Amino acid sequence: MSLTDEQIKYMIDGCRKNNRQSQRDLYEWLQGYAHSICKRYANEINLVEDLVMDGFMKIYKNIAQYDTSNYAVSEAAFKGWSKRVFINNCINYSRKYFSDAISLDELSEQQQFEPAISENIMHNLGYQEIIQMVMRLPMSYKTVFCLHCIDGYSHQEIAHLLGINEGTSKSNLFKAKRHLQLLLSSISKLNG
Repeated sequence: MSLTDEQIKYMIDGCRKNNRQSQRDLYEWLQGYAHSICKRYANEINLVEDLVMDGFMKIYKNIAQYDTSNYAVSEAAFKGWSKRVFINNCINYSRKYFSDAISLDELSEQQQFEPAISENIMHNLGYQEIIQMVMRLPMSYKTVFCLHCIDGYSHQEIAHLLGINEGTSKSNLFKAKRHLQLLLSSISKLNG
């Protein structure tokens, strides 16, 4: 559902005043968008729902930070701001509850090759199938892959967000791509 700039401004102003209807409208407007963001950073559906709800609570609490003199009052601008809130919420959750998982995992010896992937396989995969493959990545690889390849963060920004160095970010991205190649290779063999 697309909203006009005036509707968005009215909703933001209502949320700043803790108006429940404005909060409900904001939730209904951004729920699918938020779900698609959080799904990239979580491993199970219940966690996705928790991250979405927690993200909305952070938006409601911090909506005053959406300064309309610095940010445009438009769908793209507000979605961009809220996207950062949801991503940061997912990153913070991962840091808090999966601190062991956000470390370098090594590929096993049998995974140290670059399989050739049929172009036909890539064209036949839908968004949901690709996201399911990304969800199977180890947490550290998935996080860097999503931040860099899907959300457009630089390695420097990723390093700052995750508290790692840029080399680790680049390494995790490389390894994430390798894991995805292996998954694609197994699909390619099945479709033989």
